[in-house]
Amino acid sequence: QVRPVPLRVTGCLRESIRRGAVLLMASMDTIKSNLRIGAKDFVFCFVGRLVGDKGINELVHAFISLSQKYPQIKLVLVGEEEKSLDPLHPETSIQIKNHPHIYPVGYQHDIRPYLALSDIFVFPSYREGFPNVVLQASAMEVPSIVSNINGCNEIVRDQENGWWVPTKSTPVLIQKMEEACTDTSKRTMFKQQLRSEIIANYEREHFWGLLKQQYQSHLNHV
Repeated sequence: QVRPVPLRVTGCLRESIRRGAVLLMASMDTIKSNLRIGAKDFVFCFVGRLVGDKGINELVHAFISLSQKYPQIKLVLVGEEEKSLDPLHPETSIQIKNHPHIYPVGYQHDIRPYLALSDIFVFPSYREGFPNVVLQASAMEVPSIVSNINGCNEIVRDQENGWWVPTKSTPVLIQKMEEACTDTSKRTMFKQQLRSEIIANYEREHFWGLLKQQYQSHLNHV
C-alpha cells in the first residue's frame, strides 16, 4: 500500500519559502510601480486569452462604465489578444489600448505577482472545463467574480466565497464588480476562507484518497 509522504517543513524549506515570498512581494511592488498603481487604487484582474469567448467584451464595457463612478479602480489583463480566432470587438480592442486605467500586460510566465497585487479576480467566461486560474486566485486569497458555468461554480459559491454572474450579462457584471469594490466586510470574509478551502478540497492528497477509493471499488467487483 502506497501512502503519501507527509511534507516536513525543515529549517531550509522554511527559509526557502520565506525567500520566495520576499521575491514575490518585490516583483509585485515593481509591477505596481511600473503600472503606476497606487496604494489607494482598487485592482480588478483577468488572466487568460483575450478573446470574446472569455467575456472580455463584457468585462471591458463593465469596467469602463464603473470607472466613471469609481475613478480609483484599475483593470489588469494578463494574456495575449488572439485576433485570428474569436477576436474581440474592434471597439473593445481600441478601449483596451487607449483607456488610461486598463493595463494589458500580455502573456506572463508567472502570474502570481499579478494576482498578488489584485483585489478581485474577474473571470466572465462563456464556457470552461475546470479553470485552474480560478483555483490559483483563490489559493492566493483573491476573491473571484465568475460566470455561473460548470467548473467556475464548483470552485466559487455565490455570496459564500465569491460572486456569480450570468454569461454575457454586462449589467449584472457591473453590479457584482461594484459590490466587490464597495463591500469591504464581505470581501474580507471571502478572502479569509479561500485558501483553507482550496487546501481542504483540492490538495493532491485529497485526490489521491478519492482515486484510491475509486480503484478499490473496482477491485471489490472483480
